[in-house]
Amino acid sequence: MASSTRKTRPAAAAGVEAQALAARMVTLQADAGMTIALRMPILMRGALGDSHGQREAASAVSEKMSAVMESGFAASQAAVMFWWGVALNPLAAVDYAEEAAKVANSTLEPFSKRTRANAARLTRPGRKR
Repeated sequence: MASSTRKTRPAAAAGVEAQALAARMVTLQADAGMTIALRMPILMRGALGDSHGQREAASAVSEKMSAVMESGFAASQAAVMFWWGVALNPLAAVDYAEEAAKVANSTLEPFSKRTRANAARLTRPGRKR
């Protein structure tokens, strides 16, 4: 009987990716909540004519637009890399759960990066209030 050329991968690999995804989502939610809570007073002042608040609002909108575009690109790139890997090595063992978690992780990275930076910026001592 011919032996298979498939390489077995540990089942824990998908679990590691899923844990990384869950950790990223939890920190993203915490940072987003902090950013929203700290931005609301600034945005309210901007609605009343404060130039700092108006700049913060414009910054929030442009950050979200760029994060959505970057996230879409990252998801597309991760999916294409997965399918190229499958096409170039069709006999390889593929863990679809692990690969889906990788795509989701790369999709969240732009949002995670921006919310972490905003939370750090807004909680910095001495920021303009």
